[in-house]
Amino acid sequence: MRTRAVIACAAVLLLSACAAVPPPADTLQPLYQQRLARLGQIDEWILDGRLAVNDGEDGGSGELRWHQTATSTRMDFHGALGRGAWRLQADPGGAGLSFADGRQAWADSVDELVRSEAGWPIPVASLAWWVRGLAAPGEVERLELDEQGQPSDLRQDGWSVEYGRYGAVGGESLPLRMIARQGDRVVKLAVRKWRLAVPGDAL
Repeated sequence: MRTRAVIACAAVLLLSACAAVPPPADTLQPLYQQRLARLGQIDEWILDGRLAVNDGEDGGSGELRWHQTATSTRMDFHGALGRGAWRLQADPGGAGLSFADGRQAWADSVDELVRSEAGWPIPVASLAWWVRGLAAPGEVERLELDEQGQPSDLRQDGWSVEYGRYGAVGGESLPLRMIARQGDRVVKLAVRKWRLAVPGDAL
């Protein structure tokens, strides 16, 4: 009986080990390409969550609402107790940043504006892709996929993006946790709620 028990236990462990073997990479890329084709055409969405930014010396965190369309970006941020509030708006004509104290700043592009205000580049245009669990258009230095063909680790534009968790949103799977790093610079996003526009309809 003891021998049979040992054999049965070994069989279970062997089956568990086999089940843990990830699928081959050549089956994951087609899954990712299908994901890219579906989510790439959804060009309007809203996310609500918490944003934290730190450069090793200074930082802050608070609530973020991000409304993205095919031609515009709007981010509304509110820090703890309403402090540090700002609104970022951008379209093909340029980008503007409005602060709670009434100060405003302008630039030709959203990335240029954020660089001048933050003192270091935060790739907002690329983040609009990364937050959906997609690589941004252009060169990709590294893209590791999980068993569902979703990015688990992405390196692009000199940034390393790690995905912690995905959740079901309108029939799709979207990131709920992500961390983007470049040296001491860290951008963390925890998404509480997603809303996706159906192609052809607006939110």
